Amino acid sequence: MRALCHHYGVELQHLSPNAITIAAVFAAVCEGYLGMMPHWDLWLHLYRGELFNAPAGTAGVRKPVRAGCLNLVLKTSKTERPREYIPVGLSSNHAGWDSQWFYLRNNDGLLPAYIGRLITERPENWTYGVVQVHQSRLDPLLDALKKLREEGLTAALVLSAVHHRRVLPLMSWPLRMDEMGLGVLSRDLEACRMSNEAPADDEVAARVRAAVAGDFQPEHVNGFPMRPDVGSINLVSFFLAYGFDSGFPSIPL
Repeated sequence: MRALCHHYGVELQHLSPNAITIAAVFAAVCEGYLGMMPHWDLWLHLYRGELFNAPAGTAGVRKPVRAGCLNLVLKTSKTERPREYIPVGLSSNHAGWDSQWFYLRNNDGLLPAYIGRLITERPENWTYGVVQVHQSRLDPLLDALKKLREEGLTAALVLSAVHHRRVLPLMSWPLRMDEMGLGVLSRDLEACRMSNEAPADDEVAARVRAAVAGDFQPEHVNGFPMRPDVGSINLVSFFLAYGFDSGFPSIPL
């Protein structure tokens, strides 16, 4: 979240609910399925920022909003290499969420300070893509994403796997998601979990339905396991003979 706030120049409340879900799914795909830290160039290749303005009550007139003004949009035009990512169909029913938004705390000031800034125009860098000289380094990652898509991975299945593991993708943990397997020290694994008890499949399915479009059912929970669980997809062959850096840019604190 710090990297996104820093890059887009926003405060935490400026991200819409779906923007937070999109970022969480991306982080989980990188860690749990690609087996690496979230890759910044891949993010810039796939997503751009768009400014949301709310209806003002007069036909054709819209007004800026203080919360949820940044939407993250998958690039889908003909020049932006469509269908390279997994399907991400999210819920459009978040009515009233902004009236319940609040900050608990900002430990060590790592997140941008809240000043209630109103963003009235989309900054130019919200649509920035990958530097051309870095584009070819994405080829193995895009091939791996294509494989995951062909095998049926969706945002709903990613979120169900995240809840099944009891982790929050946008927090810093001692282990990456693909490292949370058998043989890991129990204290390290427990340090990554948000709960001591695994949620029931019915509860996981309800959480997924709140975030995505469609009728996600309990029998689909963890239907596309993350690495290194039994049934996960090994993508090592896509990365052999390639060298590339991963990770979000360093954030000035």
